[in-house]
Amino acid sequence: MRRALVVVALLPSALAVCFVRPVSAAGDPVYDQVSLSAIAAAGHTNGVVGASGGLVTLDTGSAYVSASLDDSPSAAVVAAPEEPGTLFHTAAGQVNGAAGQKVVGTLEAEARYPGDTSSSFNVGDPVDSPPVYLGAANANASVSATSAAGRAQAARFSIAPLVDVGPGTSQVQQKLSVEAGTAAQDAKVTVSDIDLAGVLKVQSVVATAKVTADHDTHTALQSLVVSGATVAGQQVAITNDGVVAAGTPVVPGTTLSQATDAVNAALAAAGITKVHTVGGTATHTARSAEADTGGLEIVLASPDLPGGVSANSLTLTFGGIDLTELDALATPIAPVLVPPVVPAGPAQPPTTVTTVIPGTPAVPGSAPGQQQAPQVAPPTQTAAFEVQGRRISGRTALVAFAGWQLLSLGTATLYGFVERRRRLVLLGRQP
Repeated sequence: MRRALVVVALLPSALAVCFVRPVSAAGDPVYDQVSLSAIAAAGHTNGVVGASGGLVTLDTGSAYVSASLDDSPSAAVVAAPEEPGTLFHTAAGQVNGAAGQKVVGTLEAEARYPGDTSSSFNVGDPVDSPPVYLGAANANASVSATSAAGRAQAARFSIAPLVDVGPGTSQVQQKLSVEAGTAAQDAKVTVSDIDLAGVLKVQSVVATAKVTADHDTHTALQSLVVSGATVAGQQVAITNDGVVAAGTPVVPGTTLSQATDAVNAALAAAGITKVHTVGGTATHTARSAEADTGGLEIVLASPDLPGGVSANSLTLTFGGIDLTELDALATPIAPVLVPPVVPAGPAQPPTTVTTVIPGTPAVPGSAPGQQQAPQVAPPTQTAAFEVQGRRISGRTALVAFAGWQLLSLGTATLYGFVERRRRLVLLGRQP
């Protein structure tokens, strides 16, 4: 009985602590500013080709996604199975300018907040403009005030006879909450069936990256995995330093060191001057985080032609992701204190003259020229509280407090009466 009474007595305090709080303390943001940005691409080219017929700049991309999100609120996502590059955009501009309208354009899904919050398309016509072939697939993008997401899937693309790359996919997701003080974004890129000049083949490249923020705690993770790489049939491992033979040498009786020399000689003969991974980075501080997967980088080049004609040069990067996050903590707003007004000299009480207006009962008043405006006190704002997300007035809170006190004190008094009765019974006396 005693234990039950103690529980009942403490129940009002527990309810008040758990469910009642001032409105001013509810919903205060943890972050004052926060922004996220992401770029992901299954494949990217950079270089110049076509030395014999005039140099052409190539800067194409495959399965490309760009996303950004901040607390303004603002969000933007562009997802494209193929980014044809400057060459295509220049040609498309000339065609569209001559036609007076948009006849040729890129296939992409674009979403923005505020604005169009979602966009998608499926299966477009491939871009077949030799020596470039870019197969089309699908893409989608969606945004809101606190989230952004994009996905692009590309079919095969080829720059004959240098490179042939199979399907690739890039996807990015972002979300944030300034009230909770959290932000997160992650991305994944996959690309398969890479074939360079029939010599270097890579089964798949998978890149993943993630950054998170929770108040002052930030994390950054990145990973790049290159699988099934071979050179002229010899299994190889691709590192930051280059290509080394792995597994069993194709030529019987040779060592792995000799096999490594052989595969690098085969790459050079095919015009592949460099094959290596670009080391990824993951850094974070109390106010930021960044994850960059680097990628698999391959450089192809041909010798300079007679007469000073520049050679072909092309750099291919597969599996690139770059994520960044920046934030700033909210600064508490200090109350504004208004200093009291100090009179310049000794204060004199106002002088009034009592007069009687003729023809009416005696009514006290002020002499003309000495009337004072009435002083009206501003209305007192009732304190507001919040219970489970619902506002209650100060009067309701006062009544609840009185009930709480009555229940607490009344329970103690009741316990005293019960205890007194129990003792009298034990003593054999009639209560």
